[in-house]
Amino acid sequence: MSRFMCCFGGGSSSKVVQDPEELPEPTSDEEGFVQFQWNEIVEGTENFAITHLIGRGRVGKVYRCNFPRIHKVGAAKFHDHGIHGDFASLGEFVAEVLTLREADHPNVIKLLGEHCGHENTILVYQFMPNGSLDHHLFANARQVQGLTQPTRVLDWDTRMRIAVGVAEGLVYVHQGLSSIHRDVNATNIVLDDNFVPKLTGFGTAAKIAYDEAGVEMQSRVNNINGTEGYLAPETENFGLVSTKSDVYSYGVFLLELFTGMKAYDRERPDAGEKLTDWLMPLLSLITRLEESPVVVDVALGIKYSAEGSNIIFETARKCLNALPLERPAMDSVETSVREAAAYLVPEEQPQ
Repeated sequence: MSRFMCCFGGGSSSKVVQDPEELPEPTSDEEGFVQFQWNEIVEGTENFAITHLIGRGRVGKVYRCNFPRIHKVGAAKFHDHGIHGDFASLGEFVAEVLTLREADHPNVIKLLGEHCGHENTILVYQFMPNGSLDHHLFANARQVQGLTQPTRVLDWDTRMRIAVGVAEGLVYVHQGLSSIHRDVNATNIVLDDNFVPKLTGFGTAAKIAYDEAGVEMQSRVNNINGTEGYLAPETENFGLVSTKSDVYSYGVFLLELFTGMKAYDRERPDAGEKLTDWLMPLLSLITRLEESPVVVDVALGIKYSAEGSNIIFETARKCLNALPLERPAMDSVETSVREAAAYLVPEEQPQ
């Protein structure tokens, strides 16, 4: 397959040319989904200037891109297929379009449009000024261009809002889109200018499978493309996915968010490279502690709710059950996280 001729929503495939005068007028469908032209991408990124580079994904680079025609700034993610074509990259492009064209939720990234060319395809998302969550959680996270604000320590209330928002987004993905995200992790959670979280990274998303009685079944996948440290045991060992594998990944995400430690870190001793391996023995003790200083992110100091943290870590423990059927559904998880968020940080007593 020497080229990819693709276009979703009924438009015709676009031709990659160098002379802007040869380009047809850009189009959009009735839903406002835009078919971007190559010259718009080039001009919007100032010829792919390094100052516009905001990330590197599994399938290509991501650039901040200005689009005067629609009066918006977008994030343009390149799916570089190469001259001979890359079916895995094309598959991720298709999965994202098919999933996000239907999506309409404040905690799921909005897809503005696409560009289809001979050797690459580009998806354009709404631009998130505060970048991905990992840049705010980890001191050694890579520096990223294009953020409107410097990274800062996330306080307790902000972390709780992020936890609730991501849970709401996953409930919508499962119930509203009948899909499995398959790669929930801190890099696939992006933050707007008010630190409202939005799920992104739907390149490996899959539809939920049901049996004849309408009960969800596990699906087997050929390519296990999830993030190390986040994969559910049944996915990592047998290639099985379901909404419960997303629940497992959300449990790992909670641990990262409230401990400030990475899900997988080669610098930790072998027995603890995975955060879950290191922390799971402690989680059963958390509810018996009045406070959780052993595991709560030291960056928070004492500015957190002990009651809320106990509920968070107990919820994470339930999500991380090795048996998929024993894990709660995402709507139940969301209820628990909201309960934790209801506990306020105690006011500091004057010395």
